[in-house]
Formats: sequence, C-alpha cells, structure tokens
Amino acid sequence: MSHASGLSTEQLIARGRDLAPAPAVEALRALTARRVKREPMAYILGEREFWGLPFKVSPAVLVPRPDSETVIEAALAMMPDRMSPWRLLDLGVGSGCLLLTLLREFPQATGVGLDASPDALEVARANAQALGVADRVTLVSSDWRLSGWTARVAGPFDLIISNPPYIEAATIDRLMPEVSRFEPRLALDGGPDGFEAYRAIASAVPHLLTSGGRLLVEIGEGQVPGIAKIFAAAHLQVMPPWKDLAGIDRVLAAQLEVGRKQV
Repeated sequence: MSHASGLSTEQLIARGRDLAPAPAVEALRALTARRVKREPMAYILGEREFWGLPFKVSPAVLVPRPDSETVIEAALAMMPDRMSPWRLLDLGVGSGCLLLTLLREFPQATGVGLDASPDALEVARANAQALGVADRVTLVSSDWRLSGWTARVAGPFDLIISNPPYIEAATIDRLMPEVSRFEPRLALDGGPDGFEAYRAIASAVPHLLTSGGRLLVEIGEGQVPGIAKIFAAAHLQVMPPWKDLAGIDRVLAAQLEVGRKQV
C-alpha cells in the first residue's frame, strides 16, 4: 500500500482512517495481482535491502538474500584492514549486492564484476551509481562457461567472491514458485550435480588470485564435501566453512596452497 500510494509507512498510519484515492486503489490491485501469482515482492517493488543498503532489482538478477550477507561477514573478518587498496573480483555480479557492499566497506578498494547477462550488468551499474562507488568498479560482460574469459579481467586480485549457480538442474522446477518461475535460471542452474560453476572457478583462481589472496563462495546446504574436493584438486587450501544465521554451512573460503605461487 505504501508503494501503491507513494506514502511512507508513517504517513499511512497517520491517514489510516482516510479513504484511499482511486489511483492508489488501482495500483494496489495491480500489485496484489502480481503477488498472487507468486512474483517475488522484490521484483514487484523493484528494490531489496541488503546489508542495510537499498539495491535495485529486476527479473534479470537474483533477489539478494540475508544468507548471502555471510559472504560479507567472512570477507570483513578475513580482511580486517578496511583502508587497504584491495582489488576485488565478483564472479556473477548480478545486482552487485556483494561487490558493491564490499566497496562501501573498503573505501580504498577497487572491484571488477563479471556477468554473462547484459541486463544484470545494467542493474549492477545503476546500483553502483546509486551507492556512490561507480568510479571504483568495472563491469565486464563475459561467461565463465566459455574459454578465455579470464583474459577479460585484469588480475591478480586480493579477494575473489561469488554466489554462483549451485542448484542441481533437475530440481529447479520443484523449488518454490517465487524462485522457479521468476528468478533467472542462468543464476540458479549449477548443472547436473550443482557443481559446474565451482569447477570453472577452481580452474581460474590460480591465474587470478594473489599469493596471499582469498576466495569466498556461497554454497548450498550439504555441498561442502563436494566443493572442497574440487578446490583441493585445483591446489587450493580450503578453510572451515562459515555458517549463516540458520546454522547452515553457507560460505566456503580458500586460498592458494602454502608455497604455491600465483600462476
């Protein structure tokens, strides 16, 4: 109702006994009809809060989720010097919620965000402008499923982050309608076993990460053993996972093996 009427929650409370204007009623009916079809509220309103910041969203990007804030928590804990000129890379930048939030937290850092979707990059670009970090971020259109994509990002990086697609392809249609019908399949489909993106990331990281740098990836429930095995095979040293607020292993961190130099 606040969105339909253009009034704040406080204004709605103050005018609670007033008749709603006809345009607001029509707008509310249209918005409600979309929600009845299970369209996510974030797409209906065009915005979602993440780490206390407002992010524009569209059906071209995943809806930012509180679980993903675990990536931010892990990054801040592992890189406590907020004023260092870190170089950050976000693989599958989407709305930019991870990369742009970290650029706000690290005011001297610069970042590169990569995504295969031009529409997603437009959303990230708008968010970078709105959050005042556009001069410190470079957005790159590329697909990590294709060879040669690493040449489009100028490494090495101190921190590589990603919330890659990790859902098994055959299970996507069984997810809640808000996800299966509306969120971009490209950002959900992790292949037959859910690990395709992690294999691509693992093969690229030795070419992109500094010798003292870190990799942080969001993962699905129960995926730690499989992803840890993939990372270990790529000569990455895996650290204990970070749990989300529900106590589920949500973020896996890794770095180059001790004594192994960046390729």
